[in-house]
Formats: sequence, structure tokens, C-alpha cells
Amino acid sequence: MLLVRYILREHIAPFFTGLIFLTFILIMNKFFIVIWDIVGKGIPGGMVLSMLWLSLPSIFALTVPMAVLVAVLMAFGRLSADFETVAIGAAGKNPLTLMIPPLAISFFIAVGMVWFNNHILPDANHRLKNLTIDISRKKPGFRLQAMVLVRDFEDYDILVRDIDHKTSRIYDITINEKSTGRTILSKQGVVKSKGDIVYINLFQGEIHEIDPHDVSKYRRIEFAQHTIALPLDTAFIRKERTYRGDRELSAWALRKCIKDVLVKNPVNPSQNREIARLLVEYHKKFSIPVSCIVFILMGVPLAIKVRKGGATGGFGLSLIFFIFYYICLIGGEELGDRCIIPAWLSMWFPNIVLGIFGVILCMRSR
Repeated sequence: MLLVRYILREHIAPFFTGLIFLTFILIMNKFFIVIWDIVGKGIPGGMVLSMLWLSLPSIFALTVPMAVLVAVLMAFGRLSADFETVAIGAAGKNPLTLMIPPLAISFFIAVGMVWFNNHILPDANHRLKNLTIDISRKKPGFRLQAMVLVRDFEDYDILVRDIDHKTSRIYDITINEKSTGRTILSKQGVVKSKGDIVYINLFQGEIHEIDPHDVSKYRRIEFAQHTIALPLDTAFIRKERTYRGDRELSAWALRKCIKDVLVKNPVNPSQNREIARLLVEYHKKFSIPVSCIVFILMGVPLAIKVRKGGATGGFGLSLIFFIFYYICLIGGEELGDRCIIPAWLSMWFPNIVLGIFGVILCMRSR
């Protein structure tokens, strides 16, 4: 019993150190993405912090299993480097039996992460989407991007060369009014909103149109100032707020969506990309938590064999396997969504590979 407590105690500090460090790295990456996309566009700092806060659950879903791998590599790497595993073996006990306590703990962590992925994570993702909708309503210029054709507004396609998000001023604007076929050109303008209406005030521009009664006639109208009122589709916004994408659903809600899709389209379900996308997300909610168990199974014999203790050895080895796992996860998700490989294989492949690798290491360590 003393040995079990000793082994588990060796895992505590590396686990929380790895969790804090890895979470910090990923949240800083998210922070710079948010800075690039939002800061400088006049978005309140509180909303920026809210976006980062709501991004934390998706980061924890990855860093918790990774922290388990860091902990086991650091703990058993130190035990092996200090020849404590040799002493245990000399006492007539197989060092691999030492993996039983952390394996049991990793099982409970995996169960907890399954609950986390099905309750906390979907709601956080949904709230993050709604926050983005709020930002786009309060800052209508947020929808506009330089040199990107925007089709978010009904009946209008908008293209701007440059935009100052702090002042909501836009430059070199081209607007196509689809219902009339008119093209509006302007050197500069200002975007404002009032209620559910977005106003674009244009200065020093031209309106080009063909006479609808006589297509052989063409009109060119110059203006000093021209205002376009763009009503926001509030019904669409309400629908977006209540609608949940695949990453905003629990596993049970995903299964219900799959059944609904099958009822609507029972033909060729294996080739249905919508079903494939839902199944990939469904399996992901379980495969990532199960990696906690796989990492213990692989990490213990690997750490004993390599004999590298300390933070450098633990983080170095875990980084290699994390890169492999992450590449398989991202690549598998893409292949699964495109129906190139089965959805279950796309998400369980890295667990299968690392699990087999761990079993081989265990057999050789015996």
C-alpha cells in the first residue's frame, strides 16, 4: 500500500505541471488568433476575455490526456533513472505491476472526460457561437473583411479594399444590388447600425445600372453621398442562436441527429457526408478520453526502457507522441468527414496504434 501511494504521489506534481504548461501554450495560441481577428476592431475587452474563457473547455479536452502522458513519463522516467525499478525487480516484483495504480486513476479520468465532453464542452461551444453573433450585431463592420466578397446581407454583395474597424470606415467599395442589377462604386464610406438595420453611408461614388425598360440604355449616376439600409435577418439570427452544430451537441444528441438524417435520406447512408461528420464527432467524444488509458499503457514501459527522468525527458517524449496523436486526429477527422475512411477508424486509429505499441513494449519489458 505504501508503494501504491508513493507511485501515485510521484504523478501528482508532473500531472498538474503538464496540464498548466500545455493549457498555457494552447490558450496563448488562441489568444494570438483572437488578437489577430478581433482586437483592433473596436471589440470590448470583456468580450475578448469571454471568448478566451469559453475556448478553455475545448483546450482542456486535449491537454488533460496529454498531461496524463507527461505525468507517467516523468514519474516512471525518474524511478527508472534512479534505479528504483531495478530495486523493485530485485525484490521479486515485476516493475510493470506498478502501472496498475495509475492505470486505475486514468480510467476514472477518462470517465470524467467523457462526461466533460458531453456536458461542459458542447454548451461552451454553443455560448461561444452566440457571443460571436452578438459581436457581429454590435459591430456590423465586423462582418466585412478587406478584399473578401461578403454575402451576409440579403440582396447585396459587398467588396471593400480596406477597412478600419476602429472607426468602421471602409474604402474602395463595390456593392452589387442583385434585385436591380445595379453596381455601386464609392471611394469611402462609414458603417453604422441602429436596431436591426445596418446603414452604409457612401461618399464620392457612382451608380451604374441598365434601364430595366430598355436594355440598350445604360445609366451612370454620380453622387456625393448615398446611404444604403441593410436590414438584418432577425429570424435567421434567432435560428442561429438555437441551432447547434455538431461540436455543440452531446453524444446522445448526435445519435438522435444521425437517426433523423437516416429517416430523411435512407439511401446510401455510408456515403452520406452529414452522417459521417456527425459520427466523427460522436467517436471523438470517447476516443480522446480513452487516450488517457492508452498513454498509461504505453508510457510506463517506455519510461522504464528509456530511463530519462525530469521535465526535459518527460516533456520531450510526450511532445513526440502528442504531435503524432494530433496529426492523426486532425487528418483522421478530415478523412472521416469526406467518407474516405470509416468514421470510427478516423478517431480511434491513434489509440489503436499507440495501444499496440504499448502492448509490445510491455511484452518486451517482461
